Amino acid sequence: MRKPAELRRTEIIETVLRLSVEVGPDRLGTPAVATAVGISQPAIFRHFATREALWVAVAEHVAMRMRAGWAEAEAGSPSPEGTLRRIVEAQTRLVTAEPSILAIVFSHELRVSNPALAAVFRGLMADLTGRLVAAFTALGRRVTVAPMDAALLVLGLLQGLALRWSLAGRGFDLVAEARRLLDLQLAGMLRAEPGSRP
Repeated sequence: MRKPAELRRTEIIETVLRLSVEVGPDRLGTPAVATAVGISQPAIFRHFATREALWVAVAEHVAMRMRAGWAEAEAGSPSPEGTLRRIVEAQTRLVTAEPSILAIVFSHELRVSNPALAAVFRGLMADLTGRLVAAFTALGRRVTVAPMDAALLVLGLLQGLALRWSLAGRGFDLVAEARRLLDLQLAGMLRAEPGSRP
């Protein structure tokens, strides 16, 4: 029995994400994806016009999951500082659950040969930066640096930590390490709240 088209598209995308970790995105071809899904290679192209379109769909799937995580973090936060912490935690939890994201983002070949995929990730970075800037702006005079600079420092922390985690063979708790380093970073960028004890 044939699966509905949308279900099959999602299955193909999830398979690409899984195989990206196992064989690397630059070496992953549609024959391997088709075999893993249990369909013919031409069937892949009934759902995605080209290999490039498949990778863009994968990037858009990742972007949707990230944005949903950030939105949930913002909605459940009682304060701007809490929002910052929850966004960082949401991001590191997603990367831990889906390490293929890093393989795809760090793939030079994919980004160079597929400008549409690179554009999806640029848009995602701009969105995350904007959310961080908004949270720092909401902290008002507590922030000791410009909100954009503060946001870029947190973004740099996330990117550097993700790269270190990947190079270390995912050998440490990414979420816990992000919490620890964010505490240090925020201690240098935020004044204590009025009325709080030193």
